[in-house]
Amino acid sequence: MPPIEDCAPSPATKLRKLDTMQQNPVNLKLLGVDIVLPKQIASHEHLSSFPERPRELPATIPDHFVKDTLAELNTHPRDRNISFQADDYVYFWKGKRVSKSVTQLIHKFTAPFCEEQVISSTRESCNWPRPGYLKTTLSESQKNKLQKIPGGKELLAELQRPERDELKVCRLAFKLRANHASNPDKDADIACALTELGLSREEIIHKWEKARQDGAKEGTWMHAQFQCLLNGGSVPAKTTEVFLLSQFLRLQANTKAWQVYADSEDLAGSIDYVAKRPDSSVIIVDWKRTSPHRLQRQACNKFMRTPLSHVPDCTLWHYRLQLNVYKFILEKYYGEAVSDMYIVGTNPEYRDQPFIDNVPTMDVETKTLLANAR
Repeated sequence: MPPIEDCAPSPATKLRKLDTMQQNPVNLKLLGVDIVLPKQIASHEHLSSFPERPRELPATIPDHFVKDTLAELNTHPRDRNISFQADDYVYFWKGKRVSKSVTQLIHKFTAPFCEEQVISSTRESCNWPRPGYLKTTLSESQKNKLQKIPGGKELLAELQRPERDELKVCRLAFKLRANHASNPDKDADIACALTELGLSREEIIHKWEKARQDGAKEGTWMHAQFQCLLNGGSVPAKTTEVFLLSQFLRLQANTKAWQVYADSEDLAGSIDYVAKRPDSSVIIVDWKRTSPHRLQRQACNKFMRTPLSHVPDCTLWHYRLQLNVYKFILEKYYGEAVSDMYIVGTNPEYRDQPFIDNVPTMDVETKTLLANAR
């Protein structure tokens, strides 16, 4: 679980409200970055117009949402052999199911996330309850318990505010616990009362599952919007994600998304963005809507499984490995020279500038991964 400051209510909601005020359709020309578009697309008259955001985002994006003109202009002989089934997240090569994706290969070497253990240790820690994990309403029994604790009335008043400050609530709770830490009899009662202010085990599991599903849908929607823009189309509004994309695109040119396959390893994956440079080398980019906390969090002495036990086991390093595998596939099977790799974070919480990670080359680790691909 992240530290208390990182659990405070996200500014994304406020940013989303700002987004909804900018409802004029935009494209790369209006964003001032149409230089990235090939001339064949820039002069095309029938380009995609991405639909309005629905109340409930879909898990997958219908093919007709985006006209992939770049794929037609920048074809590779191998492209005709690969296909992707989004509903099941399965790749096919020449009609045969590929054994695993690049993402699945990397997850093979990450430590499993033990929900039960994390929830138990968190709810029993002195840093519980946490912002984002407070119950929305209190029972009469809980209110009575807080009123009987010296200093508890202030906490109760803050909890019952219509628009409560969850960070302030939790700090008051920690202060209450600290003030009575020297009294073992009282401390047990206080610990119990404070624990009950937070979500139950079942509520936390439900919250995490909903966050996973919502995050996946938001990421899928964002990727499709980016693909539409990079194919010369327009989207309904200049959202924060679209603005951050334009900030990064000022640096690059001539792009496409690319599904790729490694024959010997029976491995496939999708590269979000491939840009050709004047020297004919390419850069590869992975768009990420991952929260800043999760994307930039350190591994805290956690490492991946053997034989990658020297690689930090955290989200950023997983993505770095993923891009290095794409680099290997492009260079070995597609005849490309990859000069640079970037992870670009476009979560609305980044506000004015995208998070950009210039990914290091990890040839040894990549070869180790691929040796264990089958």
